[in-house]
Amino acid sequence: MQLYNLLTGLFFQLLWLIPVTAPLAAEEIVFDNFSKPVTLVKQGAAYRVAATGARVSLSQRLIVKTAASVGKAEVSALHPGVSAVTELFLGRAFRYYALTLDGEAPLPGVLTAFRRLQQQGQAGIELVQPDILQLKSKSEAGALAERDSPYFSLPGIDPLWQKTKGKGVRIAVIDDGFNLGHEDLQHIRPVLSYDSETRSLDASAQALTDSHGTKVAGIIFAAHDGRGIKGIAPEADLIALRQPDTWTSNTLLSFQLAKLAGADVINCSWHSQWLLQPVVEIVNELAYNGRDKKGIVVVFAAGNQGRKITAGSSEASIEQALVVGAGDGQGKPLDFSNYGPSVDFYAYGGKARTTLVSGQYGSFSGTSLASAIVSGFSALLIAEQPDITLAELSRRLDLLMQTKRLTAN
Repeated sequence: MQLYNLLTGLFFQLLWLIPVTAPLAAEEIVFDNFSKPVTLVKQGAAYRVAATGARVSLSQRLIVKTAASVGKAEVSALHPGVSAVTELFLGRAFRYYALTLDGEAPLPGVLTAFRRLQQQGQAGIELVQPDILQLKSKSEAGALAERDSPYFSLPGIDPLWQKTKGKGVRIAVIDDGFNLGHEDLQHIRPVLSYDSETRSLDASAQALTDSHGTKVAGIIFAAHDGRGIKGIAPEADLIALRQPDTWTSNTLLSFQLAKLAGADVINCSWHSQWLLQPVVEIVNELAYNGRDKKGIVVVFAAGNQGRKITAGSSEASIEQALVVGAGDGQGKPLDFSNYGPSVDFYAYGGKARTTLVSGQYGSFSGTSLASAIVSGFSALLIAEQPDITLAELSRRLDLLMQTKRLTAN
């Protein structure tokens, strides 16, 4: 009941975050990311990152980090152009807020005012960025030969299944929506179901284009009932978080909701094209302080572009996350998988069968599949040993996956 009341209050508060589409007037916007200035240049209705050429969209919202002692009312009072303040993420030593500006307040001017407070160390303001919408890569690969759950041949899975199938462990899946009416997923009763796009307590797939989340759910949760496929941790609890976009505010909120709902594992079978400081800080917070300081397991897909992951390039470069590349099941990375020192494992990433949003079965592959596999096995290991730390879990996964790290050439 306490969790329900908390989430219900948060739901009504979040109605303020529905995107505001007032036009933005400035030609350039400057803010800080990892202590370096970033310049966005206006191009039509969008903006271009001056250093990379990447295109992003903005709204009449700011993302503001404060000291943990700074409350909503104090933030709201810092500028007359702020019409609403919403809590996005509450860490032990910091807070992240979304500031919605009224239609008359120029976003660049308000951002500059808060950035000045940040630079002067005043009012507890530690960081300010625009709320950014960028591209997100769902890390599913192209044509490969399909196999039927080949990762079940790993020697450690049968002993684990004899002990547990994930009961008591909570896995949050942040993805594009879920068809829990599928015959292999009907047993799931989500701990929480939330849609960041519609601000509703329902993470159901909105259309057949919401195809990715149901595939991930099948790999992790599909029932062992003699039909269809078998999930890796079918008795684990699902925290279903539909987030089909990459607004920074929605990403931070999804992690906060996962934490509030008691997630032990957070699966992100995707990565964005540009790493933002707030996401790194929140993943680090979850890894260090989550699960009573044993560490919440945050899993990201390495990506399928066949390139080296450089420091600070995407979520796949976050050191405290478990970053998963795609392998052939024998410890060898597949050619399309991204690689580099930040990749922790190369789990199976060839084609396998899974559940589809249409209610049928079909193929899944790439680092999205590999990430879901690692999330499922993480749940089994936590169910077997509830006090396991993130560091020890990573070591056990390394042995279980029979993986080989691909070092930079």
